[in-house]
Amino acid sequence: MHELLDEIVGGQYAPGARLPSEDGMSRERNANKTRVRAAVEDLRKVGILDVRHGVGQFVRPVDDWNVLDAAVVSAILAVRRLDLVREIIDCQAVLEPPAAALAAERATDESAAGLVDRHKAVVDAAGRTRRRGLGLDDPVVQAEIEFHKALAGMTANRPLQRMLTPVTTAIALTRHELAPGDDKALIRALRRTVKAIEARDGAAARKSVEARVAAARRWLKRAG
Repeated sequence: MHELLDEIVGGQYAPGARLPSEDGMSRERNANKTRVRAAVEDLRKVGILDVRHGVGQFVRPVDDWNVLDAAVVSAILAVRRLDLVREIIDCQAVLEPPAAALAAERATDESAAGLVDRHKAVVDAAGRTRRRGLGLDDPVVQAEIEFHKALAGMTANRPLQRMLTPVTTAIALTRHELAPGDDKALIRALRRTVKAIEARDGAAARKSVEARVAAARRWLKRAG
């Protein structure tokens, strides 16, 4: 599935293109048909493929792709589709700063303490031995995602939480790919958010996230 996804996102199969048959892909990739069929179904679920039974599977327009799905984000980063990365960062800029301000206003002593714990988990993860290229398996990425889930939960707004989680997950993956080894900067940035939450300072919480958005734009500029 990841091989096919990288090829499609990378442009080897353009929107509207028909993929080889399941038999053909099975032979080409030395994979059994069950795995090929499962890969095609996974790509259908995230809007990449249009499966027409008895006809074949076709690449859907980019506008139909779930570009916040973690596997799709990983492929976008792997093939350096920076146009889509830019759109993800734009989405972060729209959603996350005001959400952080709301979280600060609605924080309780218990939820603020939980965010401190999530920040400590990021610090602890950064001290572990790691390998590049692990994406979602990287302990710092996992800890960063959990930090943002906790922050989103503090908004006490369930629709907003559902919108924020895939965006912040995509940003964590982006940082891992475009700014490797920048864990100290991440720790400092998240600590500023924690301090703002503890102070119940919505304006400071918003600014702390806006600073992270600006950092993400710098990663993108360096990558381009």
